Amino acid sequence: MRFPLPLTAKIAAYVIGHKLRGTKKFATVLQLEPLHTCNLTCTGCGRIREYSTSLKDMMSLEDCLGAGNECNAPMVSICGGEPLIYPHIEALVEGLLAQKRIVYICTNAMFMRK
Repeated sequence: MRFPLPLTAKIAAYVIGHKLRGTKKFATVLQLEPLHTCNLTCTGCGRIREYSTSLKDMMSLEDCLGAGNECNAPMVSICGGEPLIYPHIEALVEGLLAQKRIVYICTNAMFMRK
């Protein structure tokens, strides 16, 4: 799968910048799980059992955006249970885009409106 040239250039510049500064370890992707709740119970998915004690827990919007700033990775993958259940998903995506992040949402798309 090909990536758009501007995205490739942004990631390349980020990696080269860290290499030139001698940074030994740096994040390229933040995997953000604002909640563990999912609307499905897929047979092969171990997440229901794995997160049985935290299915009702949810990160605040401020904590999610703060994680983006703290990690400072150019890409953020919003995943977890089903991210479209997260009540602040639109504000979260807008906030991450305002931080100049590349945002991916890993979803089952059952709640897609557009």
